[in-house]
Amino acid sequence: MSFDGDAIRDDFVKFLNDSHMQKVQGRIPRMAWREGTDLHLVNLSSLMVVEPEQIIGAWKRGIEASKTFAKQDPRDQCLYGTVTSMFDNMHIHSMTSDALGRNWNDDVATIPTERAIRLGRGRL
Repeated sequence: MSFDGDAIRDDFVKFLNDSHMQKVQGRIPRMAWREGTDLHLVNLSSLMVVEPEQIIGAWKRGIEASKTFAKQDPRDQCLYGTVTSMFDNMHIHSMTSDALGRNWNDDVATIPTERAIRLGRGRL
């Protein structure tokens, strides 16, 4: 039995991007993408009234719980389990701008999934 890891990653990124684009009502061109086995996500706090650390903290907790197989809600198991089994790192981009919205900064928080170590192999 085999599977196409890149196809799974692409489908997951499309799902994540589509669901986040709905939340921000398409105000930016994309919310999620991948570079190889690294997942990138624009922090919802960049476009909504939410503190960046709330979003980053939730992703960190979910990824850590998934890495240790801690009991989670089935939806969370699916979301975070896919991230930890298919991606090496998650990069959360928190975008901020000046008062006029002209100059943007991109602060990136990286959350390692330790996928290769847990699976005992190289890249999948």
